Amino acid sequence: MIAIDPGAARAAAQWLVRQHAGALTPDEQQAFQTWRASDPAHEMAWKRAELVCGTLASVPAALRQTADTVPTSPQRRAVLYGLAGLIAAGPALWLASQSAPWQAWRATIRTARGEIRHLTLPDGTQLALNTDTAIDLRFDGAARLVLLHAGELHVATAHDGAVPARPFLVRSSNGVVHALGTHFSVRHAGSVLAPRTQVSVSEGAVEIQPSEAPGALRRVDAGRQGSFDDRAVSALTPLAPHAAGWLQGVLIAERMPLGEVLEQVARYRYGVLRCDPALAAMPVDGIFQLNDPDNILLLLQRALPIRLVRRTRYWISVEAA
Repeated sequence: MIAIDPGAARAAAQWLVRQHAGALTPDEQQAFQTWRASDPAHEMAWKRAELVCGTLASVPAALRQTADTVPTSPQRRAVLYGLAGLIAAGPALWLASQSAPWQAWRATIRTARGEIRHLTLPDGTQLALNTDTAIDLRFDGAARLVLLHAGELHVATAHDGAVPARPFLVRSSNGVVHALGTHFSVRHAGSVLAPRTQVSVSEGAVEIQPSEAPGALRRVDAGRQGSFDDRAVSALTPLAPHAAGWLQGVLIAERMPLGEVLEQVARYRYGVLRCDPALAAMPVDGIFQLNDPDNILLLLQRALPIRLVRRTRYWISVEAA
């Protein structure tokens, strides 16, 4: 397959997202046609973009969701990066379609931004999916497997009635978490280019197995937390206080730095939420309802010497009052 110029691939990805936001204006349509005709590399990139949408049937729906976000949002950047990579992939197209963020878009069980969902699995295990989470289930005679493509989930494992009993596993892009009769949370963190998985255990224990380091198996007992990438597990630390507050739909802050509070709030709303670095260490106390993140911002503004500067509907900066 012919190689595609990376710059043309990025431009084609941007045009693809814009078109899925709705019909182009006459001026935008003219600009699009001019771009296609101005260079053979542009036309080749656009043809490949159309191929990507034809190959990955779930991409258009994801593009429609992304098109409404602010242009500089992490979600939009991730989509553009992934699209440009697929457009330029050539013979690797089929392989890229098996990796993030495409798998998250194609997942059978998902939560929207701001949604928290509770599920009971066929074996009786209780799952809670946090905001913007995507999973697939693979239960068979050998294992009970949850594939975590994006977001965060909490697991309260049930005894398996099968004989022999099947292990309960959560697989992320970095490796596998094996439950040892426990309550624990797993979260996709890091970035598209450098993914990382966070694990916290409230009851029992788990074992972490990084995907590329068979000898790096690590046990995490109740009251501990850590993270891992493909090759290693971090040092373990005490479980953060009130880390599981989201299971009840609340964020509990006890002298929590404002920057950390805003980082958590940003997970439950679309757009960009920035904090003046000079304010990031300001301590916050309170219990906040996660189903109304914009109200959390208003409450913070009333309680602290800060102000919200709304640059657009999706862009809020927190500055000194």
